[in-house]
Amino acid sequence: MSENIGLGRRILREIEQDHQWREENPRLFFAELCEDLWRTTPDDEALEVFGIRARNAPWWASDVVNCVEGVVIDRPEWAARTLRSSADLWFGAPASDTPEPYLDWLAERTVELRGELDAAAREGREGREERGGHGGLA
Repeated sequence: MSENIGLGRRILREIEQDHQWREENPRLFFAELCEDLWRTTPDDEALEVFGIRARNAPWWASDVVNCVEGVVIDRPEWAARTLRSSADLWFGAPASDTPEPYLDWLAERTVELRGELDAAAREGREGREERGGHGGLA
């Protein structure tokens, strides 16, 4: 039993370390998730994959949404170039000249990602309630 507790603490510590890295390195994390979500995947499939991940790793999905929302709000100079190079997006002009199409596209994806994250959270709460609020440990 204490072995399981130790394993659980190590997993939680790794999750927290990963979260901290993502907060401290938004540019790298953004490039990573662009590559992961949109490099070779159509938007609708990427959203479906994100929804599955949101249900299985809500801490990661929350970091993704927070990062993407931050990029949409702050519009850092590197964001459009990162999207163009990491997500294989092309809107007809270099991102350094015309970043708006890239960031407008990202704003639309952000709404969809937030919706998937919220749906996953609702499903998780409903599942816990069905199991008597014990997270499956009745």
